[in-house]
Amino acid sequence: MHDEVIDESPEPQTQPAMPTLEGSAAESALIVVDVQPDFMPGGALACTEGDAILPGIEWLLGQHAFGHVVATQDWHPTRHVSFASSHPPHQPFEAIEHFGHSQTLWPDHCLQKSEGAALHPAIDWSACDVIIRKGTHPRIDSYSAFRNNVGPDGQRPATGLAGWLRDRGVTDVYLCGLARDVCVLWTAEDAVAAGFRTHFLWPLTRPVTFETDDDTRQRLESLGVVIVDE
Repeated sequence: MHDEVIDESPEPQTQPAMPTLEGSAAESALIVVDVQPDFMPGGALACTEGDAILPGIEWLLGQHAFGHVVATQDWHPTRHVSFASSHPPHQPFEAIEHFGHSQTLWPDHCLQKSEGAALHPAIDWSACDVIIRKGTHPRIDSYSAFRNNVGPDGQRPATGLAGWLRDRGVTDVYLCGLARDVCVLWTAEDAVAAGFRTHFLWPLTRPVTFETDDDTRQRLESLGVVIVDE
């Protein structure tokens, strides 16, 4: 059972290809970002090879190597501001200005209580301690696990995750999930800003498009994020 939701096997297992972790301990937290059916191939907003990370994340959760496990869940109301369908005649992947910032428009995805918005059923989520639901406000998008995108007051409201982690003595966060170039990247940026040592499990992420990978790596390196490749 999950301890809370924030709404704002006996046989030996063969390890899938995944990063080698060093120093995981009680002071660490694994943050699994938006591993949901709508972000898988064939889903409403598919990430390239998104399903390839499922075996590795399932194996990793089964090792109980982290002090805490967090999952995030895109959880949008109908007619959400990030949906292209809310801004005719704009099309998905176009951008508009919203509260003074660029807002990418996406296909309708992760509608609250839909199958596409569920945490992916191929993974046993029983090791998860807390779920952060994001994008719940109709007028504010939310990429990062730590803070929503900019709202009408020019601020980025906190989700409460940073405080939750600090209260439990967490110093290091390890990130995986989808999408590498959007929500996982933004989560890494905010984790650094919040003072956590941040580790990016590159093989357990996938982007919307691989064309962004060079830019994503450069951004992570500039922030001092530890990129775990193998």
